Amino acid sequence: MSFNYESSLIKDKLCIDCFYNENASLKVHLEYLEREFMVSFAMVSSNKIVVRPLKKDTLYFYDSEDNTPLEHILIADLNSSKNWMTNEEGKVVFENIIPEKILISHITYGKQSIDISKLNTNRIYIAKQIQGLETLFIYPFFSTGTYKKKDGTFFIKTKEVGALAGLTTHDVIKNLENLPQVTSNSESISDLIVKGSTQDQNLFVWNDVKVYQNSHFFGLISAFNENLLSRITLYDNATPAEYGNSTSSVISLEHDQSFSKKITGGVGVNFLSADGYVKVPINLRSEILLSTRKSLTDVWDSPTYINYAKKAFQSSNIKTFNTPNTNTVNARNTFDFHDSQIQYKLIINESNSIGLNVLLLANNLLYTETDVNASKESSLKQENTALGFNWKHTFSNKSQIETLVNYSNYKLQGGNFLLSRDISSFQSNSVQNYEMTLKYSSRFKIPGVAYQIGVSQEHLTVSNEIDNFNQFFQSQTKQQSNIYGLFGTLNYYGNKINTGLNLRHVYYEFLKSFQFEPRFHLTYNPVPEIDIQLRGERKTQNISQVVNLENNFLGIEKRRWFLANNIIAPLQKSKQLELAFGFKKRRHMLHSSVYAKTVKGITTNNQGFQNLNQFENLFGSYTVNGYTFHYNYKSHLLNTWISYNYSKNKYKFKDKDLNVFHFYNNNDIRHSIISGVNMKHKLFNFSLGMEYSSGKPFTSINEASPIIEGKFNTINYNEPNEERLLDYLRFDASVSYDFDISKKVDYKLTVGLINIGNKKNILNRYYALTEDQNNIEILDKYGLEFTPNVSLNVDF
Repeated sequence: MSFNYESSLIKDKLCIDCFYNENASLKVHLEYLEREFMVSFAMVSSNKIVVRPLKKDTLYFYDSEDNTPLEHILIADLNSSKNWMTNEEGKVVFENIIPEKILISHITYGKQSIDISKLNTNRIYIAKQIQGLETLFIYPFFSTGTYKKKDGTFFIKTKEVGALAGLTTHDVIKNLENLPQVTSNSESISDLIVKGSTQDQNLFVWNDVKVYQNSHFFGLISAFNENLLSRITLYDNATPAEYGNSTSSVISLEHDQSFSKKITGGVGVNFLSADGYVKVPINLRSEILLSTRKSLTDVWDSPTYINYAKKAFQSSNIKTFNTPNTNTVNARNTFDFHDSQIQYKLIINESNSIGLNVLLLANNLLYTETDVNASKESSLKQENTALGFNWKHTFSNKSQIETLVNYSNYKLQGGNFLLSRDISSFQSNSVQNYEMTLKYSSRFKIPGVAYQIGVSQEHLTVSNEIDNFNQFFQSQTKQQSNIYGLFGTLNYYGNKINTGLNLRHVYYEFLKSFQFEPRFHLTYNPVPEIDIQLRGERKTQNISQVVNLENNFLGIEKRRWFLANNIIAPLQKSKQLELAFGFKKRRHMLHSSVYAKTVKGITTNNQGFQNLNQFENLFGSYTVNGYTFHYNYKSHLLNTWISYNYSKNKYKFKDKDLNVFHFYNNNDIRHSIISGVNMKHKLFNFSLGMEYSSGKPFTSINEASPIIEGKFNTINYNEPNEERLLDYLRFDASVSYDFDISKKVDYKLTVGLINIGNKKNILNRYYALTEDQNNIEILDKYGLEFTPNVSLNVDF
């Protein structure tokens, strides 16, 4: 094969990290070179190709986020009355005369003018204009598909995410744990710690609807199936003003807003569950998306399920595969989980669109104990139903008004009827959330300036019920609260400065409390490779989780939602300040930050104490001072990173006599390191990951006098959280293979290995008196053992 060209066309053009795939066709490689070097290739014979200057009689339009072709882009010649429309390939052809300047228009992408004479490519990428405050990302961050925006938030494109070590799926929440400021001290998604916070201080939002359950298998698996999710955004500081009632991070999960050109879908199966999804375009203006996942755990005890069950149920009343049978009671448990997502989208006309979203999440556990005389059945059900409706109207000047009506219903029900422990009780906890939001987004005529204003109204109902048949005790409580919010945002985007001011004013009706919540960010780019950023915020929250005693909900799920009432729990208030530095040069990326965070209004009831503080309800606060560092090297075939977080997290509590107590937080993970390597070789993808953290604090007992004798013996503890567990260390690996056997169907086989060293990591330690009250037993909770998993995914 020979190429004919003028030397000036390719002079000084160098390809450092060019795309190459020996299984791809010549056409694919030439299209890549056309995009990279702004030239066109013409096959004049079977062995001769002529290189020519780029022709501008044909243009292609693509979405700048996911690179999908843009259909129905209206194109107008500014110097005449001629109009064109892009086809399903995002393509438009100018016959006869090529216009000099054009105006493109679309309901989602707005309007903008393009000077064709100045184009150096025929491929045009444009960004969505619906979100007037959306900012561009600065650079990729660790794994493929993760980016950091100019406002400091982290943005994950789920379609681009590479293999995650140990996993066979792109677990959407596990993605976040690779960030230096995010960790978990229990290997659990339901214990997500963001800069020292507790799980209930994080707000999960699915398609603008608040969700109060984020995991399956009681924390081991993300509850959100990634098949339909397009992006995940983590706001760990400078949170947008539209989000309220959260003192820590906001995690937003969103479906793809673009329309499919044809029916697409897929199915998958692994050692834990089977799933499927489909995207069905009804016509050019409407589409429905369906996704569902169902566990296989109720029909097959796979090696993965056995190890997950040992981990989830080890501190509970449930007898699992490794529980010795010490009495005549026979036990059997059946566990399953499932989730479903539905989205309907409709473009009414060029200015109006609506959407309907439905989410169903459920965990179900059935536990039966039988002896020669009787049989008792216990159960635990955890569900979250979310419904959302939105209407968007876009004006001719690109401003937009959006109306959101959302509903979320969380239920936790447990019936403890145990022969082995003579327990008979029923418990429930539920949260109902109704929310309406109206927001207006617009742009000033001043270039680079945008603003947003809005109002919101939220109605929360939290119910708790306990029926203890052994002790003839019954309790029912129902709390209700209206929350009214007024918010506004002003952003400026410049060449070197990007800044935003978010103001939220909220009124908690039940507490009769007005709260002002300012948030801001300022990013300065002295040169394109460097950014210096300052962020800060103040936020409040009136709903939190109280951690109950060990035997509640079979000892598995110990947390209940409660509303602040200044008796059980006060209003929580947080403030945070952070300074960050970023550097990006070719294949290297470095990011570091220092931060300080204080949260007031916590109680000993919602911090998960299992020591002398377990039965108290003291009000207090905690302060976190931390430092993060992240380095990433990325090439075409190799991606490697290391993240480090140092933090010092201390409590401050006051008792009824106003005595002040300072000690280390239960989430005081002083040092944590996460490192990973992804490699590609032909159709193989390898991933290796390492997680290390210093041991978490725990309260030891007084060895000289371990028991305080009395009418009821109690444990004699030392000072709280003065001891630490052994350091945590785990290595995970994954390998996947993409079968090249069909152009219309993609087949992918993945093997995931968790804890390949089979290290016995201690996650928690606490003490309990034996049944005779005369001795103390040490109760250690361990992490996952070596756990394999295999998945097969088919996409069409």
